[in-house]
Amino acid sequence: MKKLCFLTSLFVCLNQPVLSHANTETHNWCGIYFEKAEQAFIRIPMADLHKGSSFCTTESYAERVGIAGSVNIALDFRANRSNLGNWRKFDNHVLEISGKLKNGTITRTRLIRDAGM
Repeated sequence: MKKLCFLTSLFVCLNQPVLSHANTETHNWCGIYFEKAEQAFIRIPMADLHKGSSFCTTESYAERVGIAGSVNIALDFRANRSNLGNWRKFDNHVLEISGKLKNGTITRTRLIRDAGM
């Protein structure tokens, strides 16, 4: 009985990171929007990669990128029926967006506000 209990708890503990990854939370990200080869990207500070950002201005974005560097994340618009053409007007703008980070892509992307160039 002890072996069965131990193996069951071991199985649950080993699978916990996999199960928690599926339930990702929606976060806000602040970054520069750009397109490359018909794919949309946002360049965010490295420090904001997993937790998102709580405050978005052009000055705070530049400061955070200067400290930690930046990373490019692909944007996926398929889930909310938006298309790439609607976002082209924001090229090289600092945007605050919300969405879920899954497999290196922000899905369910929504525009919160445009902070300007």
